[in-house]
Amino acid sequence: MSDPVDTENLSQLKALIGEDLKDILQTFLDIAPETLKGIKAAIDEEDPEALRHQAHTLKGSSANIGATTLPDLCLALETKGREGITQGQESLLKQVEDETDKVIRFLQHSINHFSQL
Repeated sequence: MSDPVDTENLSQLKALIGEDLKDILQTFLDIAPETLKGIKAAIDEEDPEALRHQAHTLKGSSANIGATTLPDLCLALETKGREGITQGQESLLKQVEDETDKVIRFLQHSINHFSQL
């Protein structure tokens, strides 16, 4: 099973920006849970524009930190929002939630062991 975040990408980012990478990773950790709540609320409230926007936000931020699977899952939700479809997205939402949890755990470990990146 591969890591939820590209470790080579993280190493390259650390080489380029050094300790500032911790702040970037922490920012993701701070915003991802709220963005995920926004995605769930958009589905619950049948608001396709909010779904598109929130999924797009999580897609971009997860891609920026090198997440491997999460951006594609978010793109699928973003596309559903763009198509005006909010119903029947529970399975895809569950996948996004599970993958977000994996990314968060991975990044927390990475921050705690930053010198090993």
